[in-house]
Amino acid sequence: MPAAEPHIVAHFVPLSVIMSDHGGDLASYMAASGSSDVVVTMPVTMDVVGRGTQSFFVAVAVTWHFDSAEPLQDAVTADCPKGHQCLFAWVPADRAGTDEFGIYIDDIGAGETLQNGMVAEVIEQAQIEQAVAAAMSG
Repeated sequence: MPAAEPHIVAHFVPLSVIMSDHGGDLASYMAASGSSDVVVTMPVTMDVVGRGTQSFFVAVAVTWHFDSAEPLQDAVTADCPKGHQCLFAWVPADRAGTDEFGIYIDDIGAGETLQNGMVAEVIEQAQIEQAVAAAMSG
């Protein structure tokens, strides 16, 4: 009988925890937690031109062991705070350096510039690019 596949678990962590406890360094959080599959979350409320005040829950999944973002996207949707629009992005880090690599961002109808900007904020603040590069070289 073949061995059962291990259950892969992603850690959900607020960006604020990465900033305060790990100096804005996702790689530091990953080392401390022992998890290479992480979903960084950031709730944000802002004035959107023509739409007034809007609340978003931004979640950027950085994974090495997921073939699909669907289970993480479902978990993020379930955890999305009431009154927030859920914006999910996936960084399949195991594909970095290949033609299959890319950052996948859901379209929630808030406008490409706004959506990309919120995801870029999480990527920059958590130093996601550096964490992926460090994991690939180490």
